[in-house]
Amino acid sequence: MDGRHEQAEPALAAASRRMGRTAAAAIGGSIALMVALGLDGPAAGAAFPPAAPWPPWFLHAHHSLVLGSIMLWLAELLGGIGLAVALMATKRGWRPRPRCLILGSAIAVIGLMLVPPLDNGDPIMYAGFGRIAALGHSPYDTTLGQLKSSGDPVWAIVAPDYLNFPTRYGPIATLTEAAAAIIAGDSVARTIFWLKAWNALAYLALVLALDRLTRSDPARRVRVHLLWAVNPLMLFAVMANGHNDVLAGAAGACALIAFGRLDPRRALLAGALLGLATAVKAPYAVFGVGLAWAARRSPRVLAILATGTLAILVPGYLVAGRAAISATFETFPPNGLWQDVARVLGVQNAFSTINAVGLIASVVLAAILLWRLPPGPVDLPAVRVSLALALGLLLVAPQQSLAYDVMIFPLLAVVPASRLDWIAVASATALAEATAPFLTTLDPTWLITIERISTAGSPTVVMVLIIAALLWLCVTKVWTSTGKQSEAVMTAGATDVGAAR
Repeated sequence: MDGRHEQAEPALAAASRRMGRTAAAAIGGSIALMVALGLDGPAAGAAFPPAAPWPPWFLHAHHSLVLGSIMLWLAELLGGIGLAVALMATKRGWRPRPRCLILGSAIAVIGLMLVPPLDNGDPIMYAGFGRIAALGHSPYDTTLGQLKSSGDPVWAIVAPDYLNFPTRYGPIATLTEAAAAIIAGDSVARTIFWLKAWNALAYLALVLALDRLTRSDPARRVRVHLLWAVNPLMLFAVMANGHNDVLAGAAGACALIAFGRLDPRRALLAGALLGLATAVKAPYAVFGVGLAWAARRSPRVLAILATGTLAILVPGYLVAGRAAISATFETFPPNGLWQDVARVLGVQNAFSTINAVGLIASVVLAAILLWRLPPGPVDLPAVRVSLALALGLLLVAPQQSLAYDVMIFPLLAVVPASRLDWIAVASATALAEATAPFLTTLDPTWLITIERISTAGSPTVVMVLIIAALLWLCVTKVWTSTGKQSEAVMTAGATDVGAAR
């Protein structure tokens, strides 16, 4: 038996290395395709003139929409597969060098920072709101459409869908947009570059924070870099597409990391970081619940935590004005899962009803996850509650987007590996595929059919299956492949966590 075991070990090691090389190739290929698509030029419907010699740089290759869509689908699919294979390889003992992963992350972030957004116009919307603020107006009172007729070069290219509502983001987000607009002047291209530069700084700051947290544990260190630093799905959402969620995500995750101990100075820092995250996007306030839960036995620490948060939020919203509060919490027509469910049921334009159902479903799912999720890391007592609330909020929310998963992956990266990993990767991949451009005006018709399946039907079906799988895991508590034995280990872990707290 010992001889067989000794022979099996080299075979397992070789298999894990092969899986690791496959994962690295898929992840690298995904990122390379993103950069190539960016070099081809801005997304259709979000075009803007270059500002040479400033980035973003692109070539105007003018490939067909079909080829661009296929490349985009392939980049997203390769990214999801590569991430899944990488996680399986680490489970079997693959250990890439963390320095290589950090270097790869920096190269990917910088490369994607220097090209225009791939397939969404949100950065142009951010540039528009920044321009409003730079001109001395409030983007909470002034819509993009109100100034487009002035002939300003920023407003001239804003898509019609963005014209009739004010900004929905918090005052810190508006500050970053205004700073980009002031530096860039009247150039949309330069403004978008600076917006991407802020994203890059936030992304890499979180990479370094996670690396420092896990430096003493090689296996955990590799895990955090796979799930964040070189995660192609997150790189696609916030660097290739330029969504500003990474500003809130980095600040929110760092707040949870900073609060590893019930220390007044750490509480003040965590509170300030939470305030920054919430002042970018209001939903990050759910991390405050996790922080408050971790500090529940120390009223003094709770008070300091609240002081740090309010020290950011109160001045920010006082400067932004009362309109900023109502705009930040404004609801929008649903997309994704609940919209498709309403369509199947024949419900038309029932936006308020769908939003209410989604909110109730989020609360119910979050409650179940709080009850049944395995214990979180002992050294980060606020993570488990925050992760449960984030999953409940995002998986069944009326509004769904891959960029929102920035709230999930940094937290998932610091908890022990479990089947929850596959839930998150499958959900993110489905949401990524749902963003592919529409080909409804093109021939042949089979391309239209594939497009409709990939961007509408498939993501909804996958999300329903994912939610069902998550509920099954909550019922059975078989979060790892070792079954009942793993549940006993997790129960012991829960006891250790309680003792540590």
